[in-house]
Amino acid sequence: MINIQRFTSTDFEFREIARISNLVEHDCITHYEDDKESWIHRDKSLLHDRLLLYLDNVLIGFSSYSQGRNENKRTIFFDIMVDPKYNKTENHDSLYQVMLDNIKVIKCEKLLAEVYEHPNYRNFEKLLITNQFELVQKNREYSCDIKNINIDSYLDLIDKLEKEGVRFLDSKDDISGDSNHYQKLENLEWDIDQDIPIPSGLKHTRRSFARYMKDKRFFEEKYYGTEIIAIKNNQYIGMTSLSIYHKSEPFKAWTQTLGVLKQFRRQGIATALKIKAIQKLINKGITEVRTDNELNNPMYKINESLGFSAEPSSLEFLKIIN
Repeated sequence: MINIQRFTSTDFEFREIARISNLVEHDCITHYEDDKESWIHRDKSLLHDRLLLYLDNVLIGFSSYSQGRNENKRTIFFDIMVDPKYNKTENHDSLYQVMLDNIKVIKCEKLLAEVYEHPNYRNFEKLLITNQFELVQKNREYSCDIKNINIDSYLDLIDKLEKEGVRFLDSKDDISGDSNHYQKLENLEWDIDQDIPIPSGLKHTRRSFARYMKDKRFFEEKYYGTEIIAIKNNQYIGMTSLSIYHKSEPFKAWTQTLGVLKQFRRQGIATALKIKAIQKLINKGITEVRTDNELNNPMYKINESLGFSAEPSSLEFLKIIN
């Protein structure tokens, strides 16, 4: 018998959600302890919830959904995963319909979901299309064996930039003790974020500085790979940040951010940031880096020039419901 239950954040549920995730996710491994820590860390002022789909007391699928902040507070970002053995559209639909009832509390106006161009996501994608979601953004996904990058061929570029006054420093190891560091870093990240393409109908939103610092400390404590800041004349002009999930994939780093202020672009700074980060990661024993770029983001040219290989693209679907 099929039934849907509310998530109660037990260890059993975290373990089972990780098990289902690892049956569906095609390019990463989820560790239940990471999921548990992220759940505890979540912004509890916003709606976050999960629904669990059981068949005869065996978990066969789940949905996760969360509320956007500020200007996106009436938007729900959601995901649905079902064990491939039970990967029927009706199972996705059961979770979807219960979620719709649960999110009425925030007077939701928009729904956003992401799938991949991979067989494991076809029924989820079918559900979205059947329910008149619109494809609003496509993202290139890339991976790279960083041992194969010819680091030496980029040293002249880095030397040139350093002679022009650009310094490349590790945020945590080199400058976190500066009293103004995090304020300057938050300003830089906000400037970069606003220039990143996002699906039509959504808006860029800024966290409070207190929330930003809570997230930054969590990243530095749990998942810090490296964060390289480009600085010129004491101004933060570019950065890249990468996470490592030590419990599940200790030899892989995931790019979270890469950007340069508009007035400093086309000088090779983004490429230099990537190389400096890769040097740090190699020294930590990392062998693979994953990254992504929106289809209309020219950053993909840097990835391809460095030897990154294409992975299945991600697709973002949006529906206006009110």
